[in-house]
Amino acid sequence: MNTKFRLKARCAPDGRPARRVPSLSTPKTKGTAVKSLLTSCAIAGVTAGACVSAMAQSTVNMYGSLDIAAYSKQLSGETRIKTLTSGIMNASRYGFSGSEDLGDGLKARFDLSGYVRLDTGETGRSAADGFFQRFSWVGLDGNLGLARMGRMSTPNFINTIRFNPFADSSLSPVFMHTYIASGAQPMMTSHGTSDSAWSNSLAYNTPIFGGFQVALQAAANEGSGNGRRLGGSAYYSGGPFAIGLSVEDLSRMNLNFSKPPTSVLMNSAKTIQLGTSYDFGIVKLFAQGQREELENAAVAIKLKTGQVGAAVPIGLGRLLVSYARTDKTQTAIADLKRDTASVGYDYFLSKRTDLYAVVTSDKVTNLARGTGVALGIRHNF
Repeated sequence: MNTKFRLKARCAPDGRPARRVPSLSTPKTKGTAVKSLLTSCAIAGVTAGACVSAMAQSTVNMYGSLDIAAYSKQLSGETRIKTLTSGIMNASRYGFSGSEDLGDGLKARFDLSGYVRLDTGETGRSAADGFFQRFSWVGLDGNLGLARMGRMSTPNFINTIRFNPFADSSLSPVFMHTYIASGAQPMMTSHGTSDSAWSNSLAYNTPIFGGFQVALQAAANEGSGNGRRLGGSAYYSGGPFAIGLSVEDLSRMNLNFSKPPTSVLMNSAKTIQLGTSYDFGIVKLFAQGQREELENAAVAIKLKTGQVGAAVPIGLGRLLVSYARTDKTQTAIADLKRDTASVGYDYFLSKRTDLYAVVTSDKVTNLARGTGVALGIRHNF
C-alpha cells in the first residue's frame, strides 16, 4: 500500500501564480473592479501557496512481509520440536517509511519497522522486542549521502545477508552461526555480543560512485553493558560481480557470552568479514569468510566462519544451496567446530507470494547430528 500526498498548481516559470489580475482600466464600475481585484488577490494567494506546497512533495508507504511455516526443527545435540513457526525465510515484519522533498536534491526520510510472530499474533521476535525493534530512524538524504539517527541494521549484518543465497532466513547456515541464538550450541550467536541492529546509533552512507559505496555506524554505551560500538563497510557492485568488506569493533562491554561448556563475561569483540558473489545467469555463486575475536582479561575466544552457496533459477523458482563451517578456539577449552548445510526450493506464485521447502543438517563436535524440514508460505506487501 502506497499513500502519496501531492499538491499541484499552475505556476509561472518564476514560481508565481500564472493567473493574471484584471486591470482597473477595464470597462467596469469602480466597485466591481475593486471587488474583482480583491477576489483575484485572494485566488493568487491560495495558488501561490499551492505552488510552494507542490515543491515539497511527501510520500508515506506501508510495507511488510508475512512468513510462516510448518517446521520440524532439530539442531545438533537438541531434541526435535515440531511447530508452526513465523519468520523462516525471513522474519515476519511490518513497517512505515516515507520522505519529504526539501528541494535542491535534499530529502527528509524516516523508517519505522517492527517484527510480528505470525503464529501467535504477538509483536517482536520475542517478548523482549519493542514495537519498532527492527528499524526506527530519521535522517537526511541528498547529494552528499544519507545521514541517519536512531536504530538501524549494522553494516556487518547487511554484508552477511548480501552474500549468501538464503539472505536473512533463519535456515541460512551462516545466519544460524552468527545471528540466531541457540541455547545448546557452543558457537557464536548474535555475534556472541550484539544484535543485527544497533540502538542509539548514528549512521552515514556515501552516495554510490561507479557502483562503490561506504557505510559507517557508531553507537555509544549510554551506561549500558553494550559497550561502545563502531562498524563500517565498503561495497562494490558492477554487473554480475559484487564484493563487500565489513568490520565491527565493540569495546568496554559487560556482556555474558553464555555458551557451553562455559559462561564468559566478555569485554571486547572485533569482527571482520569479506563476502563476494557472481551471477552467471544459470547460477549465482556466493562466498563469505568471517573472523571474530572476543576477549576479557583472562579469556580469548576466536571464531572463524566460512560459507559457500548457490542460487539456481529453475522454472518459476530458485534452488538454494548453502554450507557454512565455524571453528571455535578458547583459552583452556578444547577446540570445537560446527558444520551446517541447507538445501531448499523457493517457488514464486507471483511477485509478492512464494512457497518454499527447506531441509537442513547441523553437526557440532561431540554432539549428535540434527536435521530439520520446513514447508512454508511468504507474502510481501
